[in-house]
Amino acid sequence: MFNIATSEEIKNGEITDVYFERTQRILEENNIDKNVRMEVRTKSVPGKGPGVLSGLDEVTQLLEGTSNSVWSIPEGSVFLPYEPVMIIEGQYRDFSPLETPLLGLLCQASGISTKARVVKEAAKDNPVFHFGSRRMHPSIAPMIGRSAYIGGCAGVAVSKTAKQLGLKPVGTIPHALILILEDSTTATGMFEKIFSDEVNTVALVDTFGDEKFEALENADLIEGLNAVRLDTPSSRRGDMKEIAREVRWELDLHGFSDVDIFISGGLDEESIPALNEVADAYGVGTAISNAPVVDFSLDIVEIEGEPVSKRGKKSGAKQLYLCGNCGERLVRTFGETALKCPSCDERAEPIMEKIIENGDVLKEPQTAKKIRDYSISQPFIAEHRA
Repeated sequence: MFNIATSEEIKNGEITDVYFERTQRILEENNIDKNVRMEVRTKSVPGKGPGVLSGLDEVTQLLEGTSNSVWSIPEGSVFLPYEPVMIIEGQYRDFSPLETPLLGLLCQASGISTKARVVKEAAKDNPVFHFGSRRMHPSIAPMIGRSAYIGGCAGVAVSKTAKQLGLKPVGTIPHALILILEDSTTATGMFEKIFSDEVNTVALVDTFGDEKFEALENADLIEGLNAVRLDTPSSRRGDMKEIAREVRWELDLHGFSDVDIFISGGLDEESIPALNEVADAYGVGTAISNAPVVDFSLDIVEIEGEPVSKRGKKSGAKQLYLCGNCGERLVRTFGETALKCPSCDERAEPIMEKIIENGDVLKEPQTAKKIRDYSISQPFIAEHRA
């Protein structure tokens, strides 16, 4: 048995903090059953930019069949600190055991999507592929890959995840194969012979020899070579940018300008910008898989229709509005259909929409590709504001 919870255990509220169980028991034994509205938001987002909401698909599964109603901004939406991203309405006694799993589903997935978008922005027009599932528990690899894809990664390495997303898995050649075959070109040649009709052929050129010479040798011997991958270990790396420049120069000089350069190994949004002039694609792992979570909280803002909140929180349910003309974002009282934008006098439309009513799902989930397309179409401003 792996140390994981089943879907049934999560939906049944068994994966919850004990004080929610005790709260539920107190309310039940005293026959207290109050209707509440609860708000999901965060005071901060990891990094300098906004966040990207992810995990809504699993939250929908969690709350389907309960007595709760849910309003949410669309999955893949960009959000800022202090903006409401979700409202949940129902009997608190029934809902309380689900708070722990609900926040877990949103916080980690959104953290990964946010980091993926940050890395994508750093890479500019160069595609980023997610290679980081080996850094996390394998049971959540599909969630990690989906979140990375929604955030902007162009593909994922795990076959199961790729299948769920409707993609082809992306991968090159491991050092292990080259070590077993004792030569880079032998490994690349065998790969091309078997897989050239299915995927691009990418040679890994840093196992035994100098990257420049292994790149030229592979380009010369492998007719259908699409790219070379630089994954040089830090103990041998020196200046990766200069290594890549040298490889690019020699490939061009010898007539292989059509062979791309794929860089991987310990990359993040800090190291990528300097490589953009020579790289054609990136493989990013740990930085995305191990992304800081978005620290969402779930707080009561109304009880029996009356605004109420704890200290440090604004009471009353709220809606997020977006002006389609100038992009102004507004947080106002929940329930208004449209507002006049204070910046340009155009209409600001509500973003949050009802997705569950008394446990019934109102909207069919979109494909991950549609969510990703929507997500990356939104401006991702450099600095967030309160």
